[in-house]
Amino acid sequence: NALADVVIGYMASPLDSDGVMSEATQSLTIRNERGKSMVQTAVDANRIKLFGHAVGAGSHKQISIATLLSDNIVLAMTGGKVKDAGMPQFLGEVMAFVMRNIIGPTGVNFAKYSIDYHLLRNYLHVLNEWGEERAEQSIPMYAKEIFQHYCDESESVVGLKNRILTKK
Repeated sequence: NALADVVIGYMASPLDSDGVMSEATQSLTIRNERGKSMVQTAVDANRIKLFGHAVGAGSHKQISIATLLSDNIVLAMTGGKVKDAGMPQFLGEVMAFVMRNIIGPTGVNFAKYSIDYHLLRNYLHVLNEWGEERAEQSIPMYAKEIFQHYCDESESVVGLKNRILTKK
């Protein structure tokens, strides 16, 4: 929510407390001075404890692009071949392990991946459903800037956008 003073969630939080969500560390995004004051009031009242800045490892950009390029919703929008079925469960579990523990982004970088990937897909969806002119008027500036950054980094993202625009 772009209007929130403080955003609380589990994204980019470390996995701890044996999976008990009510005891797990949560991420906290302080967006403005009012949010800072609210958090300080909660700290002073011993309602919350702060543990420092979120950390992470691994690049989020390339995995965001790779996920976008293989997404069935995006494939359907861009005239690509939609997959009838996913990979076998065993292979999916192996892939998830490799992504989580070896090559994928972790912590705050996983949060960045998830946010960017969904923003990219949603941008393409709005473009596909509403057309370029209405999308330009409706998509928030921050989303346009992030999408443009990915276009500057990847010809593949530009190609997806162009395939949608040429359908209209």
